[in-house]
Amino acid sequence: MPENNEPKVLVGCVTYDKDGVYITDFLNAIRSQDFKNTDILFVDTSSSEEYSARLRGTGAIVMSGEKDLDHKIKRVSNGRNLIREYAISKGYDYLWFVDNDVMPKSDALSRLLSHRKDMIAGVCLLPANVDGSTKVVPNIYVIDQKDKGLTPVGLSEVMEDRVMDIASAGFGCVLVSRDVFEKIGIRYFENSMAGEDLAFFSDAREKGFSVFADSRVKCTHLVFPPGDPRNKRFMFDSYVKPD
Repeated sequence: MPENNEPKVLVGCVTYDKDGVYITDFLNAIRSQDFKNTDILFVDTSSSEEYSARLRGTGAIVMSGEKDLDHKIKRVSNGRNLIREYAISKGYDYLWFVDNDVMPKSDALSRLLSHRKDMIAGVCLLPANVDGSTKVVPNIYVIDQKDKGLTPVGLSEVMEDRVMDIASAGFGCVLVSRDVFEKIGIRYFENSMAGEDLAFFSDAREKGFSVFADSRVKCTHLVFPPGDPRNKRFMFDSYVKPD
């Protein structure tokens, strides 16, 4: 660790050219963090050299992912593994996966670091098919006691600020310690061609690591392009009851 004992954090984001509408807001959110000992690494999985050049122009570290892989989950998993390998090779203490359509508040990273957990997630909202209809759910999951599968935590459970034990999370905003990312690689479920985040947490739990979430770290999720009024449905302010 640095002489001031601050951990060194790599912010890792897999992106492609169609995500370009989010990049300005994303970088503003990351660079506004009150914890500053960070570097930003983009892995570009698109075939657009123009997009890679734009990313390099931001001052971030930019790597090219495997562009010829025949499925999105393969490209994303490859990109996340490139980020992981870079974090290992450069001696980072933590890896902070943040998706480029997720906008953490300025104290998000410092709050996550304060818990000194091996794996801890912030919370954002996303659409999910529940019993045949689209619902808004948090991106964190616990074990369903009936069928032992994963089920999303209820929206009401994350409105109160607290740290909670969970089983898994989406990679939208997840802080992972070196102890974990040195041991656990990124894979996906080949039967469903999905779930590189769920597979990671499953593998980590099998190795004895625990997973947590801090519901104080509430992030804006831009499910639609910036400015689209449909995004309001995925903002926590929409669910705060007036006094």
